[in-house]
Amino acid sequence: MAITANKPVEGDETVHHVSPSKEKDKPKASMQPPMTPMIDVTFQLLLFFILTFEFRESEGMIPGTLPNKGSIAQSVTDTPPPDPIQIRVIPSANKETASYEMTGIGVAIATPHDLGELLKQRREQIGSTEVPIVIFPSQDVPWGFVVEAFNQAKRANFQKIGFAQQIM
Repeated sequence: MAITANKPVEGDETVHHVSPSKEKDKPKASMQPPMTPMIDVTFQLLLFFILTFEFRESEGMIPGTLPNKGSIAQSVTDTPPPDPIQIRVIPSANKETASYEMTGIGVAIATPHDLGELLKQRREQIGSTEVPIVIFPSQDVPWGFVVEAFNQAKRANFQKIGFAQQIM
């Protein structure tokens, strides 16, 4: 191995000793990023969120009050709710007319007017408009006949009217 002045020799992979005084002269590369811009951005974000935050109630909070002690027991009655009046709407073979069946009436009701009269009589017998009425339309009945049954129940002054699907 030939020693030459700072010239590498071809094929020579020998590690040469470097004096500590020469290492001190070389500037070291900094491995840390500058912290000042990061701190500035952090404080700007903190300031932004503090200034734009709104203090308000949670959306899930619904105000409510409980009844006074003893008032619940006074409102509970021993009488069960009345059975609903069921009206079935059945189309004719050609679907141009429909008939109605009502609980407590053994025969089919031919016209909406007759249904309304029977509902008025039933309301007077019961003495309350709070009895629920449930209308069960057949699957193939035209919707106009179902609406007419609803209208007759409203004309008889019933308050709770609903629709249900017939279970086969």
